[in-house]
Amino acid sequence: MFSGKELLQLITAFTGSAGFAFAFNFRRKKHILTAAFGGFLGWFCYLLIFHSFSNGYLAGYLSTVAVSFYASFAARVLRTPATGLLTVSSIPMIPGASLYRCMHHLMLSELEQFHSQGLHTVLFASSMAAGFVTAAMVVHLFQSRTRK
Repeated sequence: MFSGKELLQLITAFTGSAGFAFAFNFRRKKHILTAAFGGFLGWFCYLLIFHSFSNGYLAGYLSTVAVSFYASFAARVLRTPATGLLTVSSIPMIPGASLYRCMHHLMLSELEQFHSQGLHTVLFASSMAAGFVTAAMVVHLFQSRTRK
């Protein structure tokens, strides 16, 4: 199903998220592993959706929704704030490479490529933001109904 390149991406998503968990001062091993698995899960969902629909924005949106639900659930189980888990788990999906390419084209005065990369970066980041908001609304509605 996945190529060797994509398996390497999944391993890198896990280890990269674990590294950010250390950088964010996660102290407990289970919190670090939970956040690292969230990064793996997010990138796995992204690859799966992208291969199914060939739409990066949809993949970014849905994988962000999945990671948000995962972070909310894991935070409840671990009795820790969801914000840290969500932040670290979403690291692999942040469009850093396209932002770098956007700035690179700007510095070389390649305005057409700058515009193209900039638009892609903004749209992808917006799809992620929409995913965070959607998941937060659903989690909030679920929690408010279970409290009554």
